[in-house]
Amino acid sequence: MKTLKLRYITLLILLILGVSLVPSCNKDKTPCTTCPTVGTDCEDVKNVKKFFAFKLGSWWVYEEENSGVRDSVYVTEYVENPNTAAFDSRVYSTYQDYYYHYWAAWGSTSQQCSDDGIICHQCVKVKRSKYKPGDFVDEATCFMFLPVIGNKDYNYNYSYPDNYIHTEDVLDSFSIANLNFNRTVRLFEDNTYMEGVQPTNHYFSEGVGLIRKELLDSNQVWNLVDYYIQE
Repeated sequence: MKTLKLRYITLLILLILGVSLVPSCNKDKTPCTTCPTVGTDCEDVKNVKKFFAFKLGSWWVYEEENSGVRDSVYVTEYVENPNTAAFDSRVYSTYQDYYYHYWAAWGSTSQQCSDDGIICHQCVKVKRSKYKPGDFVDEATCFMFLPVIGNKDYNYNYSYPDNYIHTEDVLDSFSIANLNFNRTVRLFEDNTYMEGVQPTNHYFSEGVGLIRKELLDSNQVWNLVDYYIQE
């Protein structure tokens, strides 16, 4: 009888340990032990839309910190597939009198990438173009997802042949004056053609979108000072 009890207790302990040690990537974001790089963060690929896919009615106001000039930006078109990472949106800048078009493109054909599941490395590129009727300026990658410090992507630029965009920083939070933001990704580009053919930093924050851009040769810093996100 004691032997049976001991076996039962042993099996119960092993079962509990087995369940607790099973690796899982089913959470929104969790350390993954079954992914190509052990220890990397797993995350739902659809989370890329938290940085860019904003509905009609959403708007942002930016101020250039040296001149005080303001730019109001608002969504003009928006569509998404709620079951995948696919989205397509356009915003209009009143100060620049140009549209910016954002959409998701798959940056990898790896079997580890999916458009509707958990991913553990860079799988999606967010593309951006700048245009207005009769004047198309440029199209290039502006964001990579998952955002991992050190990742980079080649951006064709005939004015700067060796042009790359780099994920420079991923911050848990970021503040501008009295505005506080959640996870924020800073991307540096060697030469951003659509922003005056110069090096730039762009800051994209989860749930808000673009919150700051630094045009390094022009000595311009545009900060978000007010915004509204349509739910």
